[in-house]
Amino acid sequence: MKKTISDTWLVNGNIMIFCGPHTDSFKKDILASSLLAELVAVKNSHHTASWLTYTDTVIKTGWIVNSRATQQLEFENSSLLNVVEQSAEGALPQDERQTLAITMAQMVNLPSDSPAIRTIVEKLHKNTTESNTTTDTPVSTAVLLTIIRNDKTVVTLQVAFETLHEISIDILDQPVLSAGNDRQTNSWLLCSSLDERHYNLIRGDVLKKLGPNIETRLLQIPVPADLD
Repeated sequence: MKKTISDTWLVNGNIMIFCGPHTDSFKKDILASSLLAELVAVKNSHHTASWLTYTDTVIKTGWIVNSRATQQLEFENSSLLNVVEQSAEGALPQDERQTLAITMAQMVNLPSDSPAIRTIVEKLHKNTTESNTTTDTPVSTAVLLTIIRNDKTVVTLQVAFETLHEISIDILDQPVLSAGNDRQTNSWLLCSSLDERHYNLIRGDVLKKLGPNIETRLLQIPVPADLD
């Protein structure tokens, strides 16, 4: 298995994985524009509306849309890794799928009291809504995950799911997630790329709007940079 390079961050609790070698300036621009969109989106608590707000905002900062897709996925007793792979379909080449799998495994193995674990779990709890479709009352939540491919394509996914288990980091690799019975869209996909010339013109405005959030809402996950 060939060696892969990755760099993983939390953007206000959302997982962002850079696959392959990217410049620090490119990473900073993607992180900042994504954080701005996330902070705008969290003002709206409904998952679908938040997704639309998020994508509209990143587009305004210079993300060029290559493709969009929504799906009603069917899954039961799945891990988040499996659901993401199902949702992404052809948007993630094999190398990026390998990086995603290894990165999630490493996150699960972080110390339980690590800032990264706490941040991810807190974000999952903030996204939860109670479902009353069964007497067991499963908890519904959603995850926003971004993977930047080797070729700079930005693959952004939001997936919604239910679980009868306690919300914890285990959802990343344990088969505890189900699609639910509401027959609603539960997968949103945006493939885009950053227009770096356009972003150069608005970088100052983005950073000004973010203010101290650029320091407090971004967290680099301490996983090895070289993945075997």
